[in-house]
Amino acid sequence: MDNFNLFIEKQFKISAVFLFLGLFFGILYSINLLGYFVDSTTLNPVNIRAIHISLMLYGFVPLMLSYLPFLLINKEVGNSKEGLFYLNLYTIFWYIFLIFMVNTLLFGNTRGLAFYDFAYELNFILAFAGLFYIIALYKFIKLYKVKPTWVKVSLYIVISAPFALLILMNPTIGQVESTVSGPHGDNTLGMSFALIPIYYLIIKFLSKNDFKSRWNIFWIIPLVFYILSVLHRSFIGHLTYNQEWFFQYLTLFYIPLLYRWYKDADIEKYSKLALLISIAAFLFVDIEGNILFIPELRWVFHRNDLVIAHAHVAMGIGVFFMVISMFVSYIKQLQKLHFYILYLAGLVGIFTVLTLSGFAQASMLDASTYTLWEFRTFFGVVTFLSIIAFIQIRTKYSLLEKYNIFGVLSDGLGGIFLILLSSYLYPLFGFSFQGKYEYVVFAFVSITGVIHFLAFKYKEYENILTKLTVFIRVFVSSIFFSLYLAKSLHIVALLISLFDISMVVFYLVYIYKKEQLCKN
Repeated sequence: MDNFNLFIEKQFKISAVFLFLGLFFGILYSINLLGYFVDSTTLNPVNIRAIHISLMLYGFVPLMLSYLPFLLINKEVGNSKEGLFYLNLYTIFWYIFLIFMVNTLLFGNTRGLAFYDFAYELNFILAFAGLFYIIALYKFIKLYKVKPTWVKVSLYIVISAPFALLILMNPTIGQVESTVSGPHGDNTLGMSFALIPIYYLIIKFLSKNDFKSRWNIFWIIPLVFYILSVLHRSFIGHLTYNQEWFFQYLTLFYIPLLYRWYKDADIEKYSKLALLISIAAFLFVDIEGNILFIPELRWVFHRNDLVIAHAHVAMGIGVFFMVISMFVSYIKQLQKLHFYILYLAGLVGIFTVLTLSGFAQASMLDASTYTLWEFRTFFGVVTFLSIIAFIQIRTKYSLLEKYNIFGVLSDGLGGIFLILLSSYLYPLFGFSFQGKYEYVVFAFVSITGVIHFLAFKYKEYENILTKLTVFIRVFVSSIFFSLYLAKSLHIVALLISLFDISMVVFYLVYIYKKEQLCKN
Protein backbone atom coordinates (compact mmCIF):
# COMPACT_ATOMS: atom_id res chain seq x y z
CA MET A 1 0.00 0.00 0.00
CA ASP A 2 1.53 3.38 -1.03
CA ASN A 3 1.69 6.57 1.02
CA PHE A 4 -1.42 8.02 -0.64
CA ASN A 5 -3.61 5.05 0.33
CA LEU A 6 -2.22 5.08 3.87
CA PHE A 7 -2.90 8.81 4.11
CA ILE A 8 -6.51 8.44 2.96
CA GLU A 9 -7.20 5.54 5.33
CA LYS A 10 -5.66 7.40 8.29
CA GLN A 11 -7.47 10.70 7.69
CA PHE A 12 -10.81 8.97 7.15
CA LYS A 13 -10.59 7.35 10.58
CA ILE A 14 -9.34 10.50 12.33
CA SER A 15 -12.06 12.68 10.82
CA ALA A 16 -14.66 10.02 11.69
CA VAL A 17 -13.92 10.89 15.35
CA PHE A 18 -15.41 14.34 14.68
CA LEU A 19 -18.41 12.70 13.01
CA PHE A 20 -19.22 10.58 16.06
CA LEU A 21 -18.47 13.54 18.33
CA GLY A 22 -21.12 15.46 16.39
CA LEU A 23 -23.56 12.58 16.78
CA PHE A 24 -22.80 12.46 20.51
CA PHE A 25 -23.65 16.14 20.94
CA GLY A 26 -26.79 15.59 18.87
CA ILE A 27 -27.91 12.92 21.35
CA LEU A 28 -27.12 15.28 24.27
CA TYR A 29 -29.21 18.02 22.66
CA SER A 30 -32.08 15.60 22.12
CA ILE A 31 -31.89 14.64 25.81
CA ASN A 32 -31.93 18.36 26.71
CA LEU A 33 -35.17 18.77 24.74
CA LEU A 34 -36.69 16.09 26.94
CA GLY A 35 -35.97 18.26 29.98
CA TYR A 36 -32.93 16.39 31.27
CA PHE A 37 -29.83 18.52 31.65
CA VAL A 38 -27.23 19.56 34.20
CA ASP A 39 -26.46 23.11 35.25
CA SER A 40 -23.14 23.24 33.43
CA THR A 41 -21.64 26.38 31.89
CA THR A 42 -20.45 24.46 28.85
CA LEU A 43 -23.22 21.87 28.44
CA ASN A 44 -26.17 24.17 27.93
CA PRO A 45 -28.63 23.48 25.08
CA VAL A 46 -27.60 26.48 22.95
CA ASN A 47 -23.94 25.46 22.96
CA ILE A 48 -24.69 21.78 22.37
CA ARG A 49 -26.98 22.49 19.41
CA ALA A 50 -24.39 24.77 17.81
CA ILE A 51 -21.64 22.16 18.21
CA HIS A 52 -23.82 19.37 16.80
CA ILE A 53 -24.84 21.30 13.69
CA SER A 54 -21.38 22.81 13.12
CA LEU A 55 -19.64 19.43 13.34
CA MET A 56 -22.15 17.94 10.92
CA LEU A 57 -21.62 20.79 8.45
CA TYR A 58 -17.89 21.37 8.87
CA GLY A 59 -16.49 18.10 10.22
CA PHE A 60 -16.16 14.70 8.58
CA VAL A 61 -18.33 15.23 5.48
CA PRO A 62 -16.84 18.37 3.86
CA LEU A 63 -13.26 17.38 4.72
CA MET A 64 -13.65 13.98 3.10
CA LEU A 65 -15.46 15.46 0.08
CA SER A 66 -12.52 17.81 -0.43
CA TYR A 67 -10.30 14.78 -1.16
CA LEU A 68 -12.38 13.89 -4.24
CA PRO A 69 -10.17 15.63 -6.87
CA PHE A 70 -7.09 13.93 -5.40
CA LEU A 71 -8.76 10.50 -5.46
CA LEU A 72 -9.67 10.97 -9.11
CA ILE A 73 -6.23 12.30 -10.10
CA ASN A 74 -4.60 9.38 -8.26
CA LYS A 75 -6.79 6.99 -10.24
CA GLU A 76 -5.98 8.61 -13.59
CA VAL A 77 -2.29 9.59 -13.37
CA GLY A 78 -1.00 8.71 -9.88
CA ASN A 79 -0.07 10.98 -6.99
CA SER A 80 2.55 13.53 -6.02
CA LYS A 81 4.64 13.04 -2.86
CA GLU A 82 5.16 16.79 -2.58
CA GLY A 83 1.46 17.40 -3.17
CA LEU A 84 0.62 14.84 -0.50
CA PHE A 85 2.74 16.81 1.98
CA TYR A 86 0.69 19.96 1.38
CA LEU A 87 -2.55 17.99 1.45
CA ASN A 88 -1.53 16.73 4.88
CA LEU A 89 -0.87 20.32 6.04
CA TYR A 90 -4.29 21.34 4.73
CA THR A 91 -5.88 18.50 6.71
CA ILE A 92 -4.01 19.36 9.92
CA PHE A 93 -5.17 22.99 9.77
CA TRP A 94 -8.74 21.79 9.16
CA TYR A 95 -8.47 19.75 12.37
CA ILE A 96 -7.10 22.82 14.17
CA PHE A 97 -10.13 24.75 12.93
CA LEU A 98 -12.49 22.06 14.23
CA ILE A 99 -10.84 22.06 17.67
CA PHE A 100 -11.07 25.86 17.86
CA MET A 101 -14.69 25.71 16.65
CA VAL A 102 -15.79 23.12 19.23
CA ASN A 103 -14.09 24.90 22.14
CA THR A 104 -15.34 28.38 21.25
CA LEU A 105 -18.89 27.08 20.92
CA LEU A 106 -18.52 25.08 24.13
CA PHE A 107 -17.81 28.32 25.98
CA GLY A 108 -20.79 30.10 24.45
CA ASN A 109 -19.15 32.08 21.64
CA THR A 110 -22.05 31.79 19.20
CA ARG A 111 -23.51 34.17 16.60
CA GLY A 112 -27.16 33.31 17.21
CA LEU A 113 -27.59 31.84 13.73
CA ALA A 114 -29.42 28.70 12.63
CA PHE A 115 -26.23 27.55 10.86
CA TYR A 116 -22.59 28.72 10.71
CA ASP A 117 -22.98 29.67 14.36
CA PHE A 118 -19.29 29.81 15.24
CA ALA A 119 -17.20 32.99 15.38
CA TYR A 120 -16.50 34.54 11.97
CA GLU A 121 -12.77 34.86 12.78
CA LEU A 122 -12.38 31.07 12.62
CA ASN A 123 -13.01 31.22 8.87
CA PHE A 124 -9.50 32.64 8.52
CA ILE A 125 -8.10 29.30 9.72
CA LEU A 126 -10.11 27.55 7.01
CA ALA A 127 -8.95 30.08 4.42
CA PHE A 128 -5.34 29.52 5.48
CA ALA A 129 -5.86 25.76 5.18
CA GLY A 130 -7.25 26.42 1.70
CA LEU A 131 -3.90 27.88 0.58
CA PHE A 132 -2.22 24.53 1.24
CA TYR A 133 -5.08 22.82 -0.58
CA ILE A 134 -4.43 24.98 -3.65
CA ILE A 135 -0.71 24.12 -3.60
CA ALA A 136 -1.47 20.41 -3.15
CA LEU A 137 -3.95 20.41 -6.05
CA TYR A 138 -1.49 22.27 -8.28
CA LYS A 139 1.22 19.69 -7.52
CA PHE A 140 -1.15 16.83 -8.36
CA ILE A 141 -2.40 18.52 -11.54
CA LYS A 142 1.15 18.86 -12.86
CA LEU A 143 1.14 15.08 -13.39
CA TYR A 144 -1.22 15.51 -16.35
CA LYS A 145 0.36 16.00 -19.79
CA VAL A 146 -2.98 17.29 -21.07
CA LYS A 147 -5.24 18.71 -18.36
CA PRO A 148 -8.91 17.58 -18.57
CA THR A 149 -11.63 20.24 -18.39
CA TRP A 150 -12.79 19.13 -14.93
CA VAL A 151 -9.24 19.62 -13.61
CA LYS A 152 -9.02 23.19 -14.92
CA VAL A 153 -12.45 24.07 -13.54
CA SER A 154 -11.61 22.54 -10.14
CA LEU A 155 -8.40 24.57 -9.90
CA TYR A 156 -10.19 27.85 -10.69
CA ILE A 157 -12.89 27.14 -8.10
CA VAL A 158 -10.34 26.16 -5.45
CA ILE A 159 -8.26 29.30 -6.00
CA SER A 160 -11.29 31.53 -5.47
CA ALA A 161 -12.72 29.49 -2.56
CA PRO A 162 -10.72 31.00 0.38
CA PHE A 163 -11.61 34.54 -0.69
CA ALA A 164 -15.26 33.65 -1.34
CA LEU A 165 -15.42 32.03 2.11
CA LEU A 166 -14.26 35.17 3.92
CA ILE A 167 -16.69 37.37 1.97
CA LEU A 168 -19.77 35.13 2.18
CA MET A 169 -19.32 34.45 5.91
CA ASN A 170 -18.64 38.07 6.83
CA PRO A 171 -21.34 39.29 9.26
CA THR A 172 -21.49 42.73 7.59
CA ILE A 173 -21.18 42.17 3.86
CA GLY A 174 -21.74 38.42 3.66
CA GLN A 175 -24.78 36.33 2.81
CA VAL A 176 -25.13 34.19 5.94
CA GLU A 177 -27.60 36.38 7.82
CA SER A 178 -29.59 37.13 4.69
CA THR A 179 -30.05 33.49 3.68
CA VAL A 180 -31.29 32.02 6.96
CA SER A 181 -34.76 33.53 6.62
CA GLY A 182 -37.28 33.75 3.84
CA PRO A 183 -38.09 31.23 1.09
CA HIS A 184 -34.95 31.68 -1.10
CA GLY A 185 -35.87 29.09 -3.71
CA ASP A 186 -33.01 30.26 -5.91
CA ASN A 187 -30.53 29.52 -3.10
CA THR A 188 -31.96 26.01 -2.88
CA LEU A 189 -31.38 25.71 -6.62
CA GLY A 190 -27.79 26.89 -6.16
CA MET A 191 -27.04 24.57 -3.25
CA SER A 192 -28.57 21.61 -5.10
CA PHE A 193 -26.56 22.41 -8.20
CA ALA A 194 -23.35 22.46 -6.14
CA LEU A 195 -23.87 18.73 -5.54
CA ILE A 196 -24.27 17.88 -9.25
CA PRO A 197 -20.60 18.31 -10.27
CA ILE A 198 -19.63 16.41 -7.11
CA TYR A 199 -21.88 13.53 -8.16
CA TYR A 200 -20.32 13.67 -11.63
CA LEU A 201 -16.77 13.45 -10.26
CA ILE A 202 -17.70 10.68 -7.82
CA ILE A 203 -19.31 8.60 -10.58
CA LYS A 204 -16.30 9.27 -12.82
CA PHE A 205 -13.99 8.16 -9.99
CA LEU A 206 -15.96 5.02 -9.10
CA SER A 207 -16.79 3.88 -12.62
CA LYS A 208 -14.73 1.00 -13.98
CA ASN A 209 -15.48 2.10 -17.54
CA ASP A 210 -14.64 5.45 -19.18
CA PHE A 211 -17.67 7.37 -17.92
CA LYS A 212 -19.14 9.98 -20.28
CA SER A 213 -21.96 12.17 -18.99
CA ARG A 214 -25.18 12.30 -21.02
CA TRP A 215 -28.37 14.38 -20.87
CA ASN A 216 -26.31 17.42 -19.82
CA ILE A 217 -29.13 19.77 -20.75
CA PHE A 218 -30.71 18.85 -17.39
CA TRP A 219 -27.93 20.62 -15.48
CA ILE A 220 -27.32 23.41 -17.99
CA ILE A 221 -30.86 24.83 -17.75
CA PRO A 222 -30.89 25.09 -13.91
CA LEU A 223 -27.39 26.64 -13.94
CA VAL A 224 -28.37 29.33 -16.43
CA PHE A 225 -31.45 30.28 -14.44
CA TYR A 226 -29.53 30.26 -11.14
CA ILE A 227 -27.02 32.72 -12.60
CA LEU A 228 -29.94 34.90 -13.75
CA SER A 229 -31.44 34.82 -10.22
CA VAL A 230 -28.12 35.92 -8.67
CA LEU A 231 -27.87 38.80 -11.16
CA HIS A 232 -31.48 39.77 -10.41
CA ARG A 233 -30.81 39.88 -6.65
CA SER A 234 -27.59 41.83 -7.17
CA PHE A 235 -28.73 44.49 -9.64
CA ILE A 236 -32.54 44.61 -9.60
CA GLY A 237 -33.77 43.55 -6.17
CA HIS A 238 -35.51 40.79 -4.25
CA LEU A 239 -37.34 38.07 -6.09
CA THR A 240 -41.06 37.52 -5.64
CA TYR A 241 -42.29 34.33 -4.02
CA ASN A 242 -43.55 33.01 -7.38
CA GLN A 243 -40.19 33.72 -9.00
CA GLU A 244 -38.40 31.84 -6.25
CA TRP A 245 -40.94 29.05 -6.56
CA PHE A 246 -40.05 28.77 -10.25
CA PHE A 247 -36.34 28.49 -9.45
CA GLN A 248 -37.04 25.95 -6.72
CA TYR A 249 -38.88 23.69 -9.15
CA LEU A 250 -35.97 23.72 -11.61
CA THR A 251 -34.25 21.32 -9.20
CA LEU A 252 -36.57 18.60 -10.57
CA PHE A 253 -34.35 18.51 -13.67
CA TYR A 254 -31.77 16.68 -11.56
CA ILE A 255 -34.00 13.60 -11.24
CA PRO A 256 -33.59 12.28 -14.82
CA LEU A 257 -29.98 13.51 -14.91
CA LEU A 258 -28.83 11.48 -11.88
CA TYR A 259 -30.85 8.47 -13.05
CA ARG A 260 -29.04 8.53 -16.41
CA TRP A 261 -25.58 8.95 -14.86
CA TYR A 262 -26.13 6.16 -12.33
CA LYS A 263 -27.36 3.73 -14.99
CA ASP A 264 -24.42 4.49 -17.31
CA ALA A 265 -21.74 3.84 -14.68
CA ASP A 266 -20.13 0.47 -13.95
CA ILE A 267 -19.41 0.56 -10.21
CA GLU A 268 -18.27 -2.01 -7.60
CA LYS A 269 -21.01 -3.47 -5.34
CA TYR A 270 -20.61 -1.61 -2.03
CA SER A 271 -19.71 1.69 -3.68
CA LYS A 272 -22.77 1.36 -5.91
CA LEU A 273 -24.95 0.64 -2.88
CA ALA A 274 -23.69 3.72 -1.04
CA LEU A 275 -24.10 5.89 -4.15
CA LEU A 276 -27.63 4.58 -4.70
CA ILE A 277 -28.55 5.46 -1.11
CA SER A 278 -27.10 8.93 -1.60
CA ILE A 279 -28.90 9.62 -4.87
CA ALA A 280 -32.20 8.23 -3.55
CA ALA A 281 -31.95 10.51 -0.50
CA PHE A 282 -31.04 13.52 -2.68
CA LEU A 283 -33.98 12.97 -5.02
CA PHE A 284 -36.37 12.34 -2.11
CA VAL A 285 -35.33 15.61 -0.49
CA ASP A 286 -35.60 17.36 -3.85
CA ILE A 287 -39.18 16.21 -4.38
CA GLU A 288 -40.17 16.76 -0.74
CA GLY A 289 -38.59 20.23 -0.76
CA ASN A 290 -40.60 21.22 -3.79
CA ILE A 291 -43.80 20.02 -2.14
CA LEU A 292 -42.98 21.95 1.03
CA PHE A 293 -42.47 25.10 -1.06
CA ILE A 294 -46.19 25.22 -1.83
CA PRO A 295 -47.31 28.32 0.14
CA GLU A 296 -50.18 26.62 1.95
CA LEU A 297 -47.80 23.94 3.23
CA ARG A 298 -44.77 26.15 3.73
CA TRP A 299 -46.40 28.47 6.25
CA VAL A 300 -47.63 25.46 8.25
CA PHE A 301 -44.38 23.52 8.37
CA HIS A 302 -41.71 26.22 8.13
CA ARG A 303 -39.20 25.97 11.01
CA ASN A 304 -40.90 23.00 12.67
CA ASP A 305 -39.64 19.44 13.15
CA LEU A 306 -40.64 18.34 9.63
CA VAL A 307 -38.04 20.72 8.17
CA ILE A 308 -35.45 19.36 10.63
CA ALA A 309 -36.34 15.83 9.47
CA HIS A 310 -35.85 16.99 5.88
CA ALA A 311 -32.37 18.32 6.76
CA HIS A 312 -31.39 15.02 8.41
CA VAL A 313 -32.09 13.14 5.17
CA ALA A 314 -30.33 15.75 3.02
CA MET A 315 -27.12 15.91 5.06
CA GLY A 316 -27.19 12.78 7.22
CA ILE A 317 -28.03 10.39 4.38
CA GLY A 318 -27.67 12.14 1.01
CA VAL A 319 -24.34 13.92 1.40
CA PHE A 320 -23.00 11.44 3.97
CA PHE A 321 -23.32 8.47 1.62
CA MET A 322 -21.68 10.47 -1.17
CA VAL A 323 -18.61 10.37 1.05
CA ILE A 324 -19.05 6.69 1.95
CA SER A 325 -19.22 5.70 -1.72
CA MET A 326 -15.86 7.44 -2.32
CA PHE A 327 -13.96 5.52 0.36
CA VAL A 328 -15.36 1.97 0.22
CA SER A 329 -12.27 0.67 -1.59
CA TYR A 330 -9.97 2.28 1.00
CA ILE A 331 -11.79 1.44 4.25
CA LYS A 332 -12.60 -2.23 4.78
CA GLN A 333 -15.09 -1.42 7.57
CA LEU A 334 -17.33 0.16 4.90
CA GLN A 335 -17.67 -3.23 3.24
CA LYS A 336 -19.81 -4.54 6.10
CA LEU A 337 -23.58 -4.47 5.84
CA HIS A 338 -24.14 -3.99 9.59
CA PHE A 339 -22.67 -0.48 9.32
CA TYR A 340 -25.23 0.48 6.65
CA ILE A 341 -28.08 -1.20 8.55
CA LEU A 342 -27.32 0.48 11.90
CA TYR A 343 -26.66 3.91 10.48
CA LEU A 344 -29.67 3.93 8.15
CA ALA A 345 -31.97 2.48 10.81
CA GLY A 346 -31.02 5.36 13.08
CA LEU A 347 -31.32 8.13 10.47
CA VAL A 348 -34.56 6.83 8.95
CA GLY A 349 -35.95 6.48 12.47
CA ILE A 350 -34.99 10.09 13.29
CA PHE A 351 -36.56 11.26 10.03
CA THR A 352 -39.79 9.37 10.71
CA VAL A 353 -40.35 10.59 14.27
CA LEU A 354 -39.39 14.19 13.41
CA THR A 355 -41.78 14.11 10.45
CA LEU A 356 -44.61 12.91 12.70
CA SER A 357 -43.62 15.56 15.24
CA GLY A 358 -43.82 18.17 12.49
CA PHE A 359 -47.35 17.10 11.64
CA ALA A 360 -48.25 17.20 15.34
CA GLN A 361 -46.81 20.73 15.69
CA ALA A 362 -48.84 21.77 12.66
CA SER A 363 -51.99 20.39 14.36
CA MET A 364 -52.44 17.85 11.59
CA LEU A 365 -51.80 14.83 13.83
CA ASP A 366 -52.87 14.07 17.37
CA ALA A 367 -49.63 12.83 18.92
CA SER A 368 -47.34 13.71 21.82
CA THR A 369 -44.30 15.67 20.62
CA TYR A 370 -42.49 14.70 23.82
CA THR A 371 -42.95 10.97 23.14
CA LEU A 372 -41.72 11.43 19.59
CA TRP A 373 -38.64 13.26 20.90
CA GLU A 374 -37.96 10.28 23.16
CA PHE A 375 -37.91 8.10 20.06
CA ARG A 376 -35.63 10.63 18.37
CA THR A 377 -33.13 10.19 21.20
CA PHE A 378 -33.37 6.40 20.88
CA PHE A 379 -32.73 6.47 17.12
CA GLY A 380 -29.84 8.88 17.68
CA VAL A 381 -28.24 6.25 19.91
CA VAL A 382 -28.82 3.62 17.18
CA THR A 383 -27.04 5.86 14.66
CA PHE A 384 -24.17 6.39 17.08
CA LEU A 385 -23.82 2.62 17.54
CA SER A 386 -22.73 2.32 13.90
CA ILE A 387 -19.30 3.27 15.28
CA ILE A 388 -19.06 -0.42 16.25
CA ALA A 389 -18.00 -1.14 12.67
CA PHE A 390 -14.78 0.82 13.24
CA ILE A 391 -13.85 -0.58 16.66
CA GLN A 392 -11.39 -3.45 16.91
CA ILE A 393 -10.90 -4.82 20.44
CA ARG A 394 -7.85 -6.83 21.43
CA THR A 395 -8.03 -9.26 24.32
CA LYS A 396 -4.39 -9.26 25.48
CA TYR A 397 -2.33 -6.24 26.52
CA SER A 398 1.08 -5.87 28.10
CA LEU A 399 1.38 -4.16 31.51
CA LEU A 400 2.75 -1.03 29.84
CA GLU A 401 -0.15 -0.97 27.38
CA LYS A 402 -2.64 -1.32 30.25
CA TYR A 403 -0.89 1.55 32.06
CA ASN A 404 -1.27 3.77 28.99
CA ILE A 405 -4.90 2.75 28.46
CA PHE A 406 -5.62 3.75 32.04
CA GLY A 407 -3.84 7.06 31.39
CA VAL A 408 -6.05 7.69 28.35
CA LEU A 409 -9.19 6.99 30.35
CA SER A 410 -8.17 8.88 33.50
CA ASP A 411 -6.46 11.90 31.98
CA GLY A 412 -7.68 12.09 28.39
CA LEU A 413 -11.36 11.37 28.95
CA GLY A 414 -11.21 12.62 32.54
CA GLY A 415 -9.97 16.03 31.42
CA ILE A 416 -12.74 16.30 28.84
CA PHE A 417 -15.28 15.18 31.45
CA LEU A 418 -14.11 17.98 33.78
CA ILE A 419 -14.28 20.59 31.02
CA LEU A 420 -17.88 19.59 30.35
CA LEU A 421 -19.12 19.13 33.91
CA SER A 422 -16.79 20.86 36.40
CA SER A 423 -18.99 23.96 36.74
CA TYR A 424 -21.75 21.59 37.90
CA LEU A 425 -19.68 19.15 39.99
CA TYR A 426 -17.46 21.57 41.92
CA PRO A 427 -20.32 23.36 43.74
CA LEU A 428 -22.00 19.99 44.27
CA PHE A 429 -19.01 18.89 46.39
CA GLY A 430 -18.64 22.26 48.08
CA PHE A 431 -15.59 23.40 46.07
CA SER A 432 -15.25 26.92 44.74
CA PHE A 433 -15.18 27.25 40.96
CA GLN A 434 -14.08 30.38 39.10
CA GLY A 435 -14.45 28.97 35.59
CA LYS A 436 -11.16 30.46 34.35
CA TYR A 437 -7.80 28.89 35.20
CA GLU A 438 -9.51 25.56 35.96
CA TYR A 439 -10.28 24.99 32.28
CA VAL A 440 -6.62 25.56 31.38
CA VAL A 441 -5.65 22.90 33.96
CA PHE A 442 -8.22 20.48 32.54
CA ALA A 443 -6.81 21.07 29.03
CA PHE A 444 -3.32 20.13 30.26
CA VAL A 445 -4.77 17.03 31.92
CA SER A 446 -6.32 16.01 28.59
CA ILE A 447 -3.01 16.49 26.77
CA THR A 448 -1.33 14.07 29.18
CA GLY A 449 -4.02 11.59 28.13
CA VAL A 450 -3.15 12.28 24.48
CA ILE A 451 0.51 11.43 25.18
CA HIS A 452 -0.62 8.17 26.79
CA PHE A 453 -2.66 7.45 23.64
CA LEU A 454 0.34 8.09 21.39
CA ALA A 455 2.43 5.78 23.58
CA PHE A 456 -0.22 3.08 23.19
CA LYS A 457 -0.67 3.68 19.45
CA TYR A 458 2.97 3.84 18.35
CA LYS A 459 4.87 0.82 19.68
CA GLU A 460 8.26 2.16 18.59
CA TYR A 461 7.85 5.24 20.83
CA GLU A 462 6.01 3.50 23.66
CA ASN A 463 8.75 3.69 26.30
CA ILE A 464 9.92 7.25 25.70
CA LEU A 465 6.39 8.67 25.54
CA THR A 466 5.38 6.84 28.71
CA LYS A 467 8.46 8.24 30.47
CA LEU A 468 7.41 11.71 29.28
CA THR A 469 4.05 11.30 31.05
CA VAL A 470 5.92 10.30 34.22
CA PHE A 471 8.06 13.45 34.11
CA ILE A 472 4.96 15.57 33.54
CA ARG A 473 3.17 13.94 36.46
CA VAL A 474 6.09 14.50 38.86
CA PHE A 475 6.29 18.17 37.92
CA VAL A 476 2.52 18.74 38.02
CA SER A 477 2.15 16.84 41.30
CA SER A 478 4.83 18.93 42.98
CA ILE A 479 3.30 22.21 41.78
CA PHE A 480 -0.21 21.32 42.96
CA PHE A 481 1.10 20.07 46.30
CA SER A 482 3.00 23.35 46.77
CA LEU A 483 -0.07 25.42 45.93
CA TYR A 484 -2.12 23.37 48.39
CA LEU A 485 0.40 23.90 51.21
CA ALA A 486 0.50 27.62 50.42
CA LYS A 487 -3.32 27.62 50.66
CA SER A 488 -3.49 29.12 47.16
CA LEU A 489 -5.64 26.18 46.02
CA HIS A 490 -8.09 24.02 47.95
CA ILE A 491 -8.39 20.28 48.49
CA VAL A 492 -8.80 19.57 44.77
CA ALA A 493 -5.12 20.50 44.29
CA LEU A 494 -4.12 17.89 46.88
CA LEU A 495 -6.27 15.24 45.18
CA ILE A 496 -4.68 15.96 41.79
CA SER A 497 -1.22 15.84 43.37
CA LEU A 498 -1.93 12.49 45.05
CA PHE A 499 -3.36 10.97 41.87
CA ASP A 500 -0.38 11.99 39.72
CA ILE A 501 2.24 10.84 42.21
CA SER A 502 0.39 7.52 42.60
CA MET A 503 0.65 6.98 38.84
CA VAL A 504 4.38 7.76 39.05
CA VAL A 505 4.89 5.29 41.90
CA PHE A 506 3.03 2.54 40.05
CA TYR A 507 5.17 3.07 36.96
CA LEU A 508 8.46 3.04 38.89
CA VAL A 509 7.62 0.04 41.07
CA TYR A 510 5.95 -2.25 38.53
CA ILE A 511 6.94 -1.15 35.01
CA TYR A 512 10.29 0.62 35.28
CA LYS A 513 11.59 -2.09 37.64
CA LYS A 514 10.68 -4.83 35.17
CA GLU A 515 12.24 -2.86 32.32
CA GLN A 516 15.55 -2.48 34.18
CA LEU A 517 15.68 -6.14 35.22
CA CYS A 518 15.18 -7.19 31.59
CA LYS A 519 18.09 -4.96 30.51
CA ASN A 520 20.34 -6.39 33.20
